[in-house]
Amino acid sequence: MGDNLAIAAIVLGSWATAVLGSGESDTVFSGPQMGEKLPALNVTLAYGTEARQTIDLVERAAGRPSLLVIVNGSSRPAARLTRALMNFAEMHKENLFAGVAYLADDSSGAMKQLQDAVSWWQVEPPVGVSVDGAEGPGSYGLNRNVNVTVLVASKGVVTRNFALIQPTETDAIKILSDVVALVGGRVPGIAEVLFLSVPTHKPVTAEWHVAPQDVELRRLICTSLSARDAPAARFAAHAVEKYVGDDRDRQTALAHVAAILHERRTRVRRQSIVPYVRQWKVKYKVPTEPRDSELR
Repeated sequence: MGDNLAIAAIVLGSWATAVLGSGESDTVFSGPQMGEKLPALNVTLAYGTEARQTIDLVERAAGRPSLLVIVNGSSRPAARLTRALMNFAEMHKENLFAGVAYLADDSSGAMKQLQDAVSWWQVEPPVGVSVDGAEGPGSYGLNRNVNVTVLVASKGVVTRNFALIQPTETDAIKILSDVVALVGGRVPGIAEVLFLSVPTHKPVTAEWHVAPQDVELRRLICTSLSARDAPAARFAAHAVEKYVGDDRDRQTALAHVAAILHERRTRVRRQSIVPYVRQWKVKYKVPTEPRDSELR
């Protein structure tokens, strides 16, 4: 009996050591760690009026609270997470700098990929191809097995580091918790994050819906999605409708929003705002034919 107990104790101890040891060895590191200073992060921009110009994202941040996303290889999950983070950042651009560095050996090929895949990667914060190739800057110590490295920083010093081998848009909640700790505001819930991950740009020939580029409308929709009860939802819906008013472009944008929120993946069917979303879908119709201005 005593021998059996001793053997059991040894086996259990070995199992515990293996489990605890694997937890240590499974820790993934990529990029500057907490407390370390951010080195230069030079990228050639893909979009906007500065397209094809090279800037240092860290220099551009100028010490402000920052959210930097470094992407090692294009994937749908990486793109969805990046959109959620950047679309949130745009709503807080007064207090927060954000940017994306895309890693690739073939910089011209990567630039073409980004410019062709506007629905995946185009957001308002700067997005560019790293000038340092697929490894990124040597001073960053990036892990080639990590798909997305996210750095939260303040005064040029890293406050949180997230190394994500298999990213999902829901990772945005824990990342934005640290961002909000720096700049204030409210951490978005799952419905908001999934809404923020929806593309805001698309080719003119695409028939699917996009989220609004209008930052104020996006902010009002997020507030609506966070409504916890019927009175809060009614107040939030009224604010949305007041902002939209008789403006045709805003009405069209809200029609697209209503269509998006009816999709299963945005998970709004149990939100208090749902009755108003249904009303918006009926009241604000998506145009059946694109307007001339949308084709230019």
